[in-house]
Amino acid sequence: MRAEPATSLFPAARLAVPREPGRPVCTLVIDAEESFDWHRPLHGTQYSTRNLHDLSVLHDILDTNGAVPAYLLTYPILMDDDAVHSLRTQLERGRCILGLQLHTWVTPPFDGGSDHHQSYSGNLAAGLEERKLIALLERFIERFGFAPTVFRGGRYGFGPNTARLLEEHGFRIDTSVAPRTDLGADGGPDYGGFDCRPFWFGVRRRLLELPLCRSVVGWGGGGGAAAYRALSAPWARRLSLGSALTRSHCAERVTFSPEGNDVAAMRRLANGLVSRGHPVLALSFHSSSLAIGGNPYVQSKADLHRFYDRLSAILDHLTREQGWRFTDILRVADHLRPPPEACAVG
Repeated sequence: MRAEPATSLFPAARLAVPREPGRPVCTLVIDAEESFDWHRPLHGTQYSTRNLHDLSVLHDILDTNGAVPAYLLTYPILMDDDAVHSLRTQLERGRCILGLQLHTWVTPPFDGGSDHHQSYSGNLAAGLEERKLIALLERFIERFGFAPTVFRGGRYGFGPNTARLLEEHGFRIDTSVAPRTDLGADGGPDYGGFDCRPFWFGVRRRLLELPLCRSVVGWGGGGGAAAYRALSAPWARRLSLGSALTRSHCAERVTFSPEGNDVAAMRRLANGLVSRGHPVLALSFHSSSLAIGGNPYVQSKADLHRFYDRLSAILDHLTREQGWRFTDILRVADHLRPPPEACAVG
């Protein structure tokens, strides 16, 4: 079943624009989550949280380039004393920002079903989505002593009640949108009509949406992107009709991440977005890539070395070759024009 376009889920949305033209700023977002079988995001699936026990190698690389990541924590991470200690150490040194990610299948209460459809957090009934969000918030505050303001829906899930819940519970930034991606065949949202430009949304107050940095780039320009969208339909995917567009670099969908994307592709994406005037580049990956066997991207020691090599190379490209600067996610809004007034209701 095809999903309805997700644009209607963001009330009073307005495109965010930079305060002044120039080089974009970069930020880093890490899904700080348990390692689990990505094909089985269901309650009861086995998982491990060891990938966050030792962050020394990662932060040696990040510190060299001035990158301060935002870790988006799931409930199992908040339950792991060693993971919390590791993250608190980085936080106290000013080396990270902490936020939340709602994985429905590992976040209590577990009284509303646990099917695959509900692994997308926005698909939960309004009351259950809020109860899980509150459980996640309360556990975070218990462990760290303050309320987080950055959020990502599990599996990029965003539903008809999510925006209201984020407003009511004090969040300032959402990162749930996965541009140029239709998750409808799997039960998730259709983000195919979204670009990765940030935008403001909200009714009573404004929140910033900072989408996953994913786009279709290539020498085909807008026509190539439209062709890629058309050939991403299920019938076309079965025939592999879009592969020629990707191989020729006419139109290729690239995510700004060292997971599954080589350095050349990430550079093409960054250059393409800058040429189109994008104000923010958000590099991202999963913490499970820091452990062998944690996810499909890192299954061996060689994969882990390649992951760190790609991460180091793209950071070096951004900071040394291009002269761009990193900022933490809470300061991204400082580089954008203030949001328009929210439309107060009720």
